[in-house]
Amino acid sequence: MKKYKVICPLYNFQIPNVLLGPHKLSPEEVMNFFKEQEKKLVEGINLVDGVKIRRISKEDLEDLKSMFFPLPSDIRLSSNMFVLAKCITGDAHEFKTAQIMGNVVLAMRLLKSGYVSGSYVFYVLISEKRKMDSWVWNEERRRETWGLGYALNFDEIPALRKIVEKLQGVDFAKRKRLHLACKRFERAYEEVDFKDQLIDLMIAFEALFVRRETAGSSQKQKIANGCSDLLGRNEEEKEEIKCFLLKARYIRDLIAHGAEYKLKDTIGKYDIDFVPKLEDYLRDSIKKLLD
Repeated sequence: MKKYKVICPLYNFQIPNVLLGPHKLSPEEVMNFFKEQEKKLVEGINLVDGVKIRRISKEDLEDLKSMFFPLPSDIRLSSNMFVLAKCITGDAHEFKTAQIMGNVVLAMRLLKSGYVSGSYVFYVLISEKRKMDSWVWNEERRRETWGLGYALNFDEIPALRKIVEKLQGVDFAKRKRLHLACKRFERAYEEVDFKDQLIDLMIAFEALFVRRETAGSSQKQKIANGCSDLLGRNEEEKEEIKCFLLKARYIRDLIAHGAEYKLKDTIGKYDIDFVPKLEDYLRDSIKKLLD
């Protein structure tokens, strides 16, 4: 039976080895704290089904550079990277592990804002002559742009695990609207252009909150009412979310119908906070609907 090490390099990602908040530790205790944290980062932190997140090792770098064919041109390896990793026994072309790692990257993106990418999953044969065997490329994670860096703190790992477990438990074949919303969320996440991001985000909102074929004001209201009812904790918050989603849908219509010249009058000179806020509402909606 063949054995493989499966590796997914993470880009723009770090787990800082820091001591957060006030503390009453002695210098020796602080030193021991950092040593223990670093040990976890090297050995790996289990997330789900044996998939660990850890610092890239020298062995990983050698394995990834040992391919008899060139690495994809957008793969850039460095010693300060992190990877998702798992050892498996069986057929390298059974893609369950790659799917799990894709869910981990999606879970990171759903956990909070900030840019992290994991587009490639590599299979390294370790049971015979050590060599790179194959790779899987998720074309929806194109990494066309680099946004704000993504730092996962140790105290956020339990929340990340919960999201991964929920994603693993969802039957997307039966929840097609939720699946489409997740796909559009990730596509928007990778887009460079403000307008393309907004279009993808609004398609995701339609998938989540418009249950039947409707158009015009009815569709706009369903999105605004659905999201505000889901996320709003009181009437004031619900009204704020509703107004924002109606405005977002209006902007989407301007773009879709070729009236982009009106955008400046609608949201200023491409307000840099508008799309991130819309993304946050979608992020929170998806997480709620995973329950």
